[in-house]
Amino acid sequence: MDFILVLIGLAIFFIFLFKRETLVDKKALFSIVIVCVILFIIGYILQFLNIKNGQFLKMPLIQYTLYRFCYFIFVKIYKREPKDTWWTMDLSLMKDGIFNFIAGMVSFVLPWIFL
Repeated sequence: MDFILVLIGLAIFFIFLFKRETLVDKKALFSIVIVCVILFIIGYILQFLNIKNGQFLKMPLIQYTLYRFCYFIFVKIYKREPKDTWWTMDLSLMKDGIFNFIAGMVSFVLPWIFL
């Protein structure tokens, strides 16, 4: 059960790794936020009931908020959306690669610190 809670808690991080355009899609925005809020409420209830690793369900909302914050900063600075730099060695995408690294680490490491 703990493994499943951790995997669900890392859902936004997995979306970031494999299907990043979903995180900024305006059609999916409402559904992602609703699911994250529901998971946050369930995580809070599980933590209140002292269920081990229930707090991991609070991570998707935190991760999504941190990713959107990093995305907002990147768009404000460079006036464009970041590109996925996975498996590319194009030096012109260095700014995008740095964004991807920072956003990935922030959305993966900081929620662990908050919990």
